[in-house]
Amino acid sequence: MKKIIFWLECTRAYSLPMSIMAWAIPFSLGYFNGGKIVYGLIALLGIIFVHLGGNLFDDVIDYKSFLKNKKENDEINLKKGKCKYFLDGSLSLSKALIVCALFFVFACLIGLYFIYLYKIPVLILMIITGVLCLFYPRLGYLGLSEVVIGIIFSPLLFTGVYYVMTGSFSQKLEWMSISFAFVAISLLYTDFFLDYSSDKKDGKRTLPILSGSKNNAYYLYIFLIFLIYANLFLGIHAHVFSAKYLIIFLSVFSALKTIGNLQHFIDSEIKDQKEFLYVMNDVQKFVVIFAFLTIIAFYLK
Repeated sequence: MKKIIFWLECTRAYSLPMSIMAWAIPFSLGYFNGGKIVYGLIALLGIIFVHLGGNLFDDVIDYKSFLKNKKENDEINLKKGKCKYFLDGSLSLSKALIVCALFFVFACLIGLYFIYLYKIPVLILMIITGVLCLFYPRLGYLGLSEVVIGIIFSPLLFTGVYYVMTGSFSQKLEWMSISFAFVAISLLYTDFFLDYSSDKKDGKRTLPILSGSKNNAYYLYIFLIFLIYANLFLGIHAHVFSAKYLIIFLSVFSALKTIGNLQHFIDSEIKDQKEFLYVMNDVQKFVVIFAFLTIIAFYLK
């Protein structure tokens, strides 16, 4: 049990609700449309392998960068709680890379199974997702991290899960994936907002840093939240969604709480990992509520 807990911490399993909720939306629509449940569950297993492996590989990249540019007491510039198992010697880089490889191999085996079943469409989705995951750790220095996460966790994931369950595509789901892409972006954006100063010192080019200041980053976050609901409204106006999808707008109350949380950190820094996790937990709650209301909208007649 201690080993399981250790690896869950190393792979930042606390972030899994993002993957699970992103999967739950296309899985639910696939289920309501007569899709294959077993295939959806197998897809979830592959998603978890990719997510945890990607988290660990991201830490490997950050720690190697830390060693390359190490300065006295520079540990404080690592995100709160990040890479701590490398810093305290409880995990070596070589062992971490082996575990990363195992996660990705398992995910690839699942992907190959679906390629065998569905051929080219799944192959294309896998290639695009694999390339984006591989280059994600470096994209933080190019201002593309949040965009890539939005693409992976929404349009690609939504399309892939629904397709392996039903063998088809859904206009309704693709439109919904745009809103959820902004939801996914808001989660990572909050992470980067809280680490604004250290990321800036490390030369990263995240969206909060590109905004020019913490104040600007705060207002950009509000704009991202606005885009989530603006896209839903346009979908209802275009008759892609029926009026029942207005129920999703109830999640705005949870979104407003995340906006209030960030307000407290415009002029200050997070002091410890508990404070960091407290804010991130509220954003994850917003993700869960948004996904849950979306599933209810699918279910309502």
